Amino acid sequence: MDVSIIVLTWEDFDRTNGCVRSLPEGAEVVVVDNGSAAEIGAALRAMCDETGAKYVRSETNLGYAKGMNLGVRHSTRSRVILSNNDIVVRPGAIEELMARLDDPKVGAAFPRVLDATGKDQTAAGRFLTVGAGLGHATGLSVLFPRLRIVSTPEHGDWLSGPFVAIRRQTLDEIGGVDESSFFYSEDLRLCWAVRGLGLRLAYVPEAVVTHEDDASAKRKWAVEEISRRQTREFIRASRELAGWRGGIACSAYTVGVLLRAAVGGGSARRAVAKGAIEGMTAR
Repeated sequence: MDVSIIVLTWEDFDRTNGCVRSLPEGAEVVVVDNGSAAEIGAALRAMCDETGAKYVRSETNLGYAKGMNLGVRHSTRSRVILSNNDIVVRPGAIEELMARLDDPKVGAAFPRVLDATGKDQTAAGRFLTVGAGLGHATGLSVLFPRLRIVSTPEHGDWLSGPFVAIRRQTLDEIGGVDESSFFYSEDLRLCWAVRGLGLRLAYVPEAVVTHEDDASAKRKWAVEEISRRQTREFIRASRELAGWRGGIACSAYTVGVLLRAAVGGGSARRAVAKGAIEGMTAR
């Protein structure tokens, strides 16, 4: 099977073990240990020796993008899958994704993502345009779905990427995973870059994986902190990628976030508002 699967992990043997053992025979599996404690690293190394996966260790936590790029540098196949460690792959999923990459117009392929209960959690969205930003600020997005930043996977400008397949040539052309962020919005940046090559994204519902959302983040941060960080990186990425239009769009969107926080209150909305403000100034 002509695919290298990069599994990025941090301080988590059990989920990584389950992920690796769900992967099909014939795939090249590279486990990147992103600075785990020594005893967890030893267990990961032993598991890799048993399963035939490559074990690559960083002594510090490099973050998502740098960790994935490290794994890619240790891989050899012409197609690459970037995988969170809290993924379990259903039979046939890899083959379905690889078949979709046979289309030269497809730049990246995404599976259907289920949670542990079987509920569909495939996430997708639209790039933050001036129209979407103003729609969010004025409330018009409630009336006009095309002004919303969320989308169905079939029509998304970007899809969430806990498990994404891409040709190595495409990954090389976009310069690897964008390392501008330590964690969050890497999938948005990747989809922007792939589309910038004139390629499209493929949602492949026949390819199914299960995912424990934010498993690593939840061990370190409260839900509000996760929301703050996600919003900050979404705003920062949208602002940086789209130039002056992105600046206008993000400003309008942030106004909407602040108004909702002022009217609705609550710790979650305050966290999102704080993240939006940070995203407008972060470098």
